[in-house]
Amino acid sequence: MKSKSTINNNVCKNGLFVASVFLIFVSLINFTNQNSIIHAQSENEKGYDLNEVGGGAYVVSSTGYNSMFLVTGDGVIVVDAPPNIGDKIIDAISEVTNETAKYLVYSHAHKDHIGGAHVLPPGIEIIAQKDTSNFLKMANDTDRPLPTQIFDNETTITLGNTTLQLAYGGPYHQNGNIFIYAPQHKILMAVDQFSPGGTPWKHLAATPHVPSYIQSYDQVLNYDFDVYVSGHGIGTKDDVQLEKEYVTDLKNNAGFAISNVNFTEATKNANKSNNAEVTEAYFNSMTDVCVDRTDGKWKGKLQGVGVWTDEHCEKMIISIRND
Repeated sequence: MKSKSTINNNVCKNGLFVASVFLIFVSLINFTNQNSIIHAQSENEKGYDLNEVGGGAYVVSSTGYNSMFLVTGDGVIVVDAPPNIGDKIIDAISEVTNETAKYLVYSHAHKDHIGGAHVLPPGIEIIAQKDTSNFLKMANDTDRPLPTQIFDNETTITLGNTTLQLAYGGPYHQNGNIFIYAPQHKILMAVDQFSPGGTPWKHLAATPHVPSYIQSYDQVLNYDFDVYVSGHGIGTKDDVQLEKEYVTDLKNNAGFAISNVNFTEATKNANKSNNAEVTEAYFNSMTDVCVDRTDGKWKGKLQGVGVWTDEHCEKMIISIRND
């Protein structure tokens, strides 16, 4: 029977957004966590690590960044192409199969995860959520070719013996960032939600909407998966659950700070004629309370605690007050 490739799209075309590209921290490497299967990046002659994470599913890693590909029997599906990995993806694929790359999925629009897409074979079908497409139109960056197929809420790629489900659940990191799920392999990929073994990146993974970020943990945990692939590291469902507990504690501690910090006391030494100074004194006091409570429980359990806790707390406090 002849194998076939299909993609079912929810139609979408246009939108208006503001592009945002930032540098992502290098993956948390060699962090001790018995529930994590983070792979350290090797300094081998190839310049990349290749790890099989499920039958026919592989993660290509280099200097803290991940790309994933799936061998389907009728071609290869690639997810993301970071600039430091783009020229290595085809080499990595050729290590395990003679099949050619037919699809490239963009997890989101940020250049540090798809800026190597231009080196993949011409004619490859590029799939992205509509917000990602609109960001890329605005960026007008030849390193990030525009998607050839666009979807709104969800779509499914079927190629050979493999199904890959793509779903948009809200802007946990950027408008257009998606969940990438391989049900046959029980693999869930959520790029830049967090890195296994560590906290979210600065300012709660630079999320544009904290409630969506918090919600993303339950969305991920609703999937049936054994392997969690982030943009920086590989983990398990236990890593996601642990991270959810951190974020839940963070929210509770931010709420405690809002309820218990006295405005008059917090601002008594501020110049009352300078509204910015008064506001900063108040928010600094609330942030300090949140940080003390959070670090007291989590320091030594996750990398990033004690480094970015103040940014996490301040962003959570602002969100609770405003969202």
